[in-house]
Amino acid sequence: MGNQASKVIEKTKERKERRSKNNRRRSTITLGGRSHSSLVMAATKSMQANYDWIDEKQDPSLISTPPVTKSRRQSITEFFSGRKKSLVQDDFKEYDRLQRQHYLLKSARKSNIWGVIEDGMTIVDVGTGNGIWALEMASEQLNCKVIGLDLRPPAEQQGKPKNLNYHEADITETWPLESESVDYIFQRNMGQSIQKDQWPHVLNEMLRVLKPGGTIELVEADLWHHNPGPVQRAFDEFYQQQCTELGLDFAFTEVIEKELDSIGFSELDLQLKQFGFINKEIQKAYLRNRKSFYISKWGVTPEDYELAVQEIMTEFEEYHGFSRFNCWIAKKPI
Repeated sequence: MGNQASKVIEKTKERKERRSKNNRRRSTITLGGRSHSSLVMAATKSMQANYDWIDEKQDPSLISTPPVTKSRRQSITEFFSGRKKSLVQDDFKEYDRLQRQHYLLKSARKSNIWGVIEDGMTIVDVGTGNGIWALEMASEQLNCKVIGLDLRPPAEQQGKPKNLNYHEADITETWPLESESVDYIFQRNMGQSIQKDQWPHVLNEMLRVLKPGGTIELVEADLWHHNPGPVQRAFDEFYQQQCTELGLDFAFTEVIEKELDSIGFSELDLQLKQFGFINKEIQKAYLRNRKSFYISKWGVTPEDYELAVQEIMTEFEEYHGFSRFNCWIAKKPI
């Protein structure tokens, strides 16, 4: 992949030089993204982002708005987790990126959840991470019990309500929950963590712990980018190779529906949402957070890697690229 990366970077430099000479931008739209038989919801054309919660001490390159002189609130990740000091800097930056993605999805979906929640329900957040989704759900649904499962759940959390609890658990093993004890299961962004041969077990555990008539909601993004430019395509091809080495299914979003049906879930509903420009800064943060990894794998200089990242940001607009999030809602038969 190092040779391919070098070629891409050389092409990137050539294109950048041509842009400087011509002082104009291409408007070509490629059709490099994968097709999908389902109807994709219309893309959100614009959104005024509010990044007031981002700590001014963070890397300003992660923020699209210019610096301001007024005092700003602490990072919302720090506010909710209360454990910034226990995280290494790279972990904290990734937590902050996921925090921004959380609010992007919440804004686009108009809610934290698309299913129906009733008083007295037990709700499980699978792969809870920093716990922001579980915290918000517990705060909104005070008459429900919310449980977050993760290998490393939040040790501390400011404002944590009494109806929220976390369990340290490996979801690829037996869950620490009784059979038929849960009403609603929510899972998001676990496609990069669950290996291909582990998906059947994870879905079977969901079926086991759900009460008859209980609901699951899975929110997962395609691991590839739609309408990619040449540099983005090179990154996607490399990541596909990494998925193969790690045992991950690069195209898992195309088979989840079949898996759910074969395991025994019913009333399956699929919703799709695509994010282009409004997802651009989150994609940029993702690449910046993995700078050391790519540099070591590709054997390129930090300067060349930054050049490639800048080119990807330009390609988002030139090629009308976007990321697609899939939401599956299904029930356990009564």
